[in-house]
Amino acid sequence: MYFIGIDIGTSSICGVIYNSANKTVESITKNNTAPIASSHAWEKIQDPAVIIAIVTEIVQEFISRYSDIQAIGLTGQMHGMLYVDKNGDAVSPLYFWQDGRGNLPFRDNQTYAEYLSAKTGYTLATGYGLVSHFYNQENALVPAEAVKLCTIMDYAGMKMTGRETPLIDYSNGASLGFFDLKNKRFDVPALEKIGISPVILPEPGESAALLGYYNQRIPVYSAIGDNQASFLGSVSDVEHSVHITVGTGSQISVYSKEFIKIESLDTRPFPGGGYILVGAPLCGGQSFALLKTFFDNTLTFFGQNVLLSHDMYEKMTEISLNASNDLPVIETCFNGTRLYPFKRGSISNISTTNFTPESLISGFVMGIVSELYHFYQLIPDEIKKDKTIWVGSGNGIKKNFLLMQALEAQFDCKFTLSKCEEEAAMGACLCGMMQNQIEYSK
Repeated sequence: MYFIGIDIGTSSICGVIYNSANKTVESITKNNTAPIASSHAWEKIQDPAVIIAIVTEIVQEFISRYSDIQAIGLTGQMHGMLYVDKNGDAVSPLYFWQDGRGNLPFRDNQTYAEYLSAKTGYTLATGYGLVSHFYNQENALVPAEAVKLCTIMDYAGMKMTGRETPLIDYSNGASLGFFDLKNKRFDVPALEKIGISPVILPEPGESAALLGYYNQRIPVYSAIGDNQASFLGSVSDVEHSVHITVGTGSQISVYSKEFIKIESLDTRPFPGGGYILVGAPLCGGQSFALLKTFFDNTLTFFGQNVLLSHDMYEKMTEISLNASNDLPVIETCFNGTRLYPFKRGSISNISTTNFTPESLISGFVMGIVSELYHFYQLIPDEIKKDKTIWVGSGNGIKKNFLLMQALEAQFDCKFTLSKCEEEAAMGACLCGMMQNQIEYSK
């Protein structure tokens, strides 16, 4: 039997198919060609129709090669949202997680996100779906035909099954904002307090609920959050693992049976019960890419030929890691943080002997790791004491051995790499498979 998982990422869209008989995995990855150019530098939007076409293309490729497909699980980029009409068709672009409208000035010297946080007590950031919706509502940008909003993976589930209304998994719903994590539902009184009608909300449902059937025969299950999916697809022991993934951003995640709220950490519902505590720097691998671009620009400035990207990265990662105290100290919050969006990165502790390309490379790597370690220190000891397995995933780690060395040095442990290349898609696949088997056994 075969099971499909789809991960709708910001820059790429991936599908995996899992053979439950021999436990093999195949994957298909395509570029996400949906970004839409905007006249506003802060606006980050994508075309839902292009995304759905790519998702459909991947699913059809699998179907053309395998007949015994039992289920399709979904995940994708969290926090963003789009509007749908009464027929379930998109009537807006996808306002995705990097959208900056929530950081624009609103009133009382506060941004939209700051105003909503102060008014409701929820910690909110730009890019959260309901923050974007509030901005749109205040600026008359909500389409007249809009009856619901949802995430892009909810929309994919609608299009694959013919649903006219979105059903959102609570692990995904929490990413929109104003979500009661203890009771796993939207906080309607808080929304009404700031003038958002609950009518616009998608219907919340249990984890990986059955949405309907693709081609009237393959069960499709509601999307889970991509952080949760990546955790599921990377670790084999949920309760005893620390998971670090580095892509464009980075995340450190641990499981907790009980709800706990810690400032600066996200508490996110986990499919099947419990929560994961997450520290999520906005710059992870992007920090290393920023340094690579600086080297490119330096070569160009001096009239030299720029190396191909893979050659430049290979050159940067062939040095020996220097983890000494005599390094430039790099704060890698180049895109700010969720709590402090206007904070910026810095380079300090520069001396006459350490201002070299090699020291900068080591400093950037250690900066990425230090930001993750800061979040790890915020996790309560009663939760950390049971975590004995360290798992790394994402191309930022798998393609950068310096980063793996730095993680092991900073955390004083041995990391193993996740076995799957497309962890989030695999997590969605496993979630759909487990739900399918539960229903089959009834």
